[in-house]
Amino acid sequence: MKEVRSFIKTASLTDLEKAQQLINDAISKYTQQQKAKQEVLDLLKEKGLTLEDLQDGASDKRTKVKPKYRMELNGETVEWTGRGRRPKAFEGVELEKFLA
Repeated sequence: MKEVRSFIKTASLTDLEKAQQLINDAISKYTQQQKAKQEVLDLLKEKGLTLEDLQDGASDKRTKVKPKYRMELNGETVEWTGRGRRPKAFEGVELEKFLA
């Protein structure tokens, strides 16, 4: 806001009129977008859908990998996909014994 106040103090009438037009255009666009968002949300509600229904997991392109190795350690199940850094529970063990 300091920049806007500084601009107002130093701008000419023509610059202020241009700025006013830009601000009015921005306000108009913002209100149109808000109205459109509300219309879409109302339509979703009418059809019984949520935003999550529209996403269908498309936003996460990574695939879930099933664990390749599984072991019991201190009453707790430890799983590992075989990808990435080897968990401490699987360090120094023969992996073939713990295939899932």
